[in-house]
Amino acid sequence: MEKKLTKKQFYKYKISNFLNVQKIVTIHYQEPEKNYVSKEETHDFWEINYADKKDFAVYCGSEKYHLKQGEMIFIKPNQPHYVECLGEEANIFIISFDCRSEGMAFFEDKKFRVPDNYRYLLQNIMSEASETFVLPDFDPDLNKLVLKDNPNLGGEQVIKNSLELLLIYMLRHVSNRESPQEFFISKVASSDALQDEIVCILSSALYEKLTLEEICEKLHYGKTYLCTFFKQKTGASIYQTYLKLKIDEAKKLIRRKRAFPDIANELCFDSVSHFNYVFKKYTGMTPGEYKTSIK
Repeated sequence: MEKKLTKKQFYKYKISNFLNVQKIVTIHYQEPEKNYVSKEETHDFWEINYADKKDFAVYCGSEKYHLKQGEMIFIKPNQPHYVECLGEEANIFIISFDCRSEGMAFFEDKKFRVPDNYRYLLQNIMSEASETFVLPDFDPDLNKLVLKDNPNLGGEQVIKNSLELLLIYMLRHVSNRESPQEFFISKVASSDALQDEIVCILSSALYEKLTLEEICEKLHYGKTYLCTFFKQKTGASIYQTYLKLKIDEAKKLIRRKRAFPDIANELCFDSVSHFNYVFKKYTGMTPGEYKTSIK
């Protein structure tokens, strides 16, 4: 006997957007010199300043906010503001965006420490941005994002989603209502502790010739495990990351007008030609071209 099909009725739940980022304006990762002071500016959109390395100050009107490493500040639309480095070369991550959701009022002129288990969202934004847009090495006057010729598939959406998640999680955190996915995120943070430790060791040995054996000895892990773990987490080898960190340090030395042979020697490159080769590989420019571009 043939069964009679019955049509079951379903109801579609409309998703409400608590915080909706309409537009991304700029994304910066700046490494200004010590004692750097930016121009005061104001604009009709939100801006986040995050201290990735070292401390710096943000002036909002008559208020001064001292940001320590791992802290961020929200600058509301039409708020005059500028940045000042406090005698050190801070690494500053800046993202500005348009969001008219009422929930954003909570963040007005507020400073927060970003919990370790949410920092991966900042990393998502920066890594996606670098593969989606043409980001200058240092341009405080950047006022427009330009898409790469071959941008990451869905990169713009990943940036938007990561920023919205960061805003929601930060609001929950401050309101003492953690994400229901806390256990999963804490596992990610736990595994990232080793990754961060490796990067910390590399960063502290930029003026040395650090070997993989020395890293393994410090962390008490075998070569195979350490190399495989780091490559899976970052997409780059430990050696590639070490060279990239050295080149980032070389940029600072060039901005201080140090001679190329001296830089190559201090950062323990095999020769000036080796330094030139690695510099161009990681920046797309020779040291001389980079020096000209920042004048």
